[in-house]
Amino acid sequence: MVRPKLEYCVQAWRPYLKKDIDLLEKVQRRATRLITSDKSLSYTDRLQKFGLTTLETRRLVFVITVNVSDDENYK
Repeated sequence: MVRPKLEYCVQAWRPYLKKDIDLLEKVQRRATRLITSDKSLSYTDRLQKFGLTTLETRRLVFVITVNVSDDENYK
C-alpha cells in the first residue's frame, strides 16, 4: 500500500540527492518494520521476506529498462 505512493511518477521526478533517496527509503524501512512480526529482522531481511527490493534498485531497473527499450526502438 505504501510502495505505489512512493513510486508514483518516479520517472518524472527521480530523486538524485542522497538525502532525498534516504528519506524515501526511510519510509519503506518503517513500513516493512510495521508489518512484520519478527522485529529482529534487518531491513535487507525484511525486503527478502516480502519479496521487495530497495526503492533505489527499483528506480535503477526502470532507468535501465527504458534505455534498453529505447535502443531497441531505434534499430
